[in-house]
Amino acid sequence: MILVIDIGNTNIVIGVYSGEELVSSVRLSTRGSLTSDEAGLLVTGFLNRMGFTVEEIGQVVIGSVVPHLTSAFEETAQRYLRCEPLIVTAHVKLPVTIDIDQPDQAGADRIANAAAAYTRFGGPLIVVDFGTATTFDVVNAEGAYIGGIISAGPETSMAQLARRAARLHEVPIEQPARVVGRDTGSALKSGLFHGTVGQVDHIIDKIIEETGAVDTKIIATGGLAAGFENHSRHIRQVEPHLTLEGLRIIGEMNRL
Repeated sequence: MILVIDIGNTNIVIGVYSGEELVSSVRLSTRGSLTSDEAGLLVTGFLNRMGFTVEEIGQVVIGSVVPHLTSAFEETAQRYLRCEPLIVTAHVKLPVTIDIDQPDQAGADRIANAAAAYTRFGGPLIVVDFGTATTFDVVNAEGAYIGGIISAGPETSMAQLARRAARLHEVPIEQPARVVGRDTGSALKSGLFHGTVGQVDHIIDKIIEETGAVDTKIIATGGLAAGFENHSRHIRQVEPHLTLEGLRIIGEMNRL
């Protein structure tokens, strides 16, 4: 079995694959600091709860955008699972080519999303990942990852707005009952929800206009993705485990 670990700025998602099947996964809040022992307790506790033993794990794949946590989970894999983990970068074997000016700057999550989406759906495609940031990753018909766009995610925007405006408070990211809010909370909800939908559709329009790929497939993922597909002109498919799937695919390609 393969253990995949997606370390993001907001969440750490851990999954176990048996072949191509995601057997189980868990989403945890990312902490500012974590020792290798604490990471080990998280991983082994998850495995024990799911009824797995560390001996059943044959490979560990880590995709991380938080450098100081990468080493903690790398050491966890070595000490607790007796595995040398694969750390996903632009320089490992991939099902896509990284065709951007500075490949080392491509985040592991974006590489994994592009790898999974291209493997499953082919190109051209755009992956929209709703997380701490809302990212747009573009893969052309030939399987080249040609770049993307990064903007603040809706929760990040909400938190920043609440910090900077004394009379505003954080609200959940959800569709409001009406577009025109009749109180501050509903006005905030409307701005965040419909603002995100409008931003996503506009950016996708501009990407398609620039690339000329009118047959582009649009795939959404990320912890905040569900629900937007019912309101976006472009998003029709949500794949909540796309990043984990990409880590698995990359792990298989790099298996010794």
